[in-house]
Amino acid sequence: MTFIKITEQPSLYNDLEKKPIFEILAEINQEDQKVALAVQKTLSELEKLVTGIVERMKRGGRLFYIGAGTSGRLGVLDASEIPPTYGMPDTYVIGLIAGGDSALRNPVEAAEDNYDQAWEELLEYKINQNDTLVGIAASGTTPYVIGALRKAREKG
Repeated sequence: MTFIKITEQPSLYNDLEKKPIFEILAEINQEDQKVALAVQKTLSELEKLVTGIVERMKRGGRLFYIGAGTSGRLGVLDASEIPPTYGMPDTYVIGLIAGGDSALRNPVEAAEDNYDQAWEELLEYKINQNDTLVGIAASGTTPYVIGALRKAREKG
């Protein structure tokens, strides 16, 4: 069986520019429903994850999101919403994006291919065993993300 990254698979929705708006909206809604079903199937695992994050944060840990491109932007966006929404300091949840803050508005070509960069950035934050690292990658294979996750696992 050949593995094809989800980001490289043929689209289920072709010729969008030729479709009526209602049909496009229905297809978007159909895709959105898949998210809720996927989350529902993993609630037990998510409970364990969130419980672990809460326990580590009570010991002074932080939550780090790392990602590249749109995935990285979403992590940074989520992290930036924590202070105004929950009244927590901006040091509790931190989003890092391949290519740095300038990549929030403009693509930084090949930044996602640097296997060691995210880990080097995390070391600047003095990441430790109380911290939680969440990698966000549409493909599941982004070197920027995978490199840091592997290094974090290796370090414990």
